[in-house]
Amino acid sequence: MPTNVAVEDVRTFWNNRAGLGQWAGSQDVLAKQLEIEAITSYVQDGMHVLDMGCGNGITAIELARRFRVTITGIDYASEMVATATKLADGQDFRGSVRFQVGDVTDLTPIRDKFDLIYTERTLINLPDWPTQKAAILGITGLLANNGLYVMCENSQDGLNKINEFRQRIDLPKIDPPWHNRYLRDAEIDEVQIPGVAREGCVYYSSTYYFLSRIVNAWLAAQEGKEPDYHAPINQLALRLPPVGEFGQGRIWLWRKTSGTGSPHQGAKQVLGAMSKA
Repeated sequence: MPTNVAVEDVRTFWNNRAGLGQWAGSQDVLAKQLEIEAITSYVQDGMHVLDMGCGNGITAIELARRFRVTITGIDYASEMVATATKLADGQDFRGSVRFQVGDVTDLTPIRDKFDLIYTERTLINLPDWPTQKAAILGITGLLANNGLYVMCENSQDGLNKINEFRQRIDLPKIDPPWHNRYLRDAEIDEVQIPGVAREGCVYYSSTYYFLSRIVNAWLAAQEGKEPDYHAPINQLALRLPPVGEFGQGRIWLWRKTSGTGSPHQGAKQVLGAMSKA
């Protein structure tokens, strides 16, 4: 994300997309479906769940349909929250879900602790790494003991690999959207959080992004067409297991191992250091 992009411009962008249904978060609805299934693998009945950056609530609503869970969805775009509330109204749920306006950069109003927290391309909407890191610290501070943060975000390193392959077959480079700042592996590797262990990285989207952004894109280029997100090869990719460490969509897992620290202590320390810089 360029440094001159204003936070309010990003919020306005998401408010304007609130009514787009399954296309609100991404035009690639198959990639969205892949994300939902990847997040679902960490959900169990009885969990208290936080969807931080819930958008129009599609993922939270699906989880409440499938599991006996209590889900809170929070987003800073008020139109997204209003749309999520409408979509959830009258649904037949095994669990329960509610939505409210909130901001990942200010988690102090949240007093609950959660068994599972997930973000789904939320942190990439923050302007820089210090703000993203502060959000990670704040989110992990909301975990109950042994709770899990499923950080489902886009990787700049993963996108770089896609572009390396595309360059070899004369396809144009893919850039992140104007409002996104993708995460870097080296930055995440340096994060140390007292009482929280990082359990690794899951390359859940490897096969999908290789087939959709390389193979399908090349085939479309041979026919002089734009790639179709719903092309048969993309749908095949959705059914195949991930292979290798490819793809921009990744999940980093953070586990709360002890009760050390207050929920917002880490984030306050980072933001405080930023204000003094």
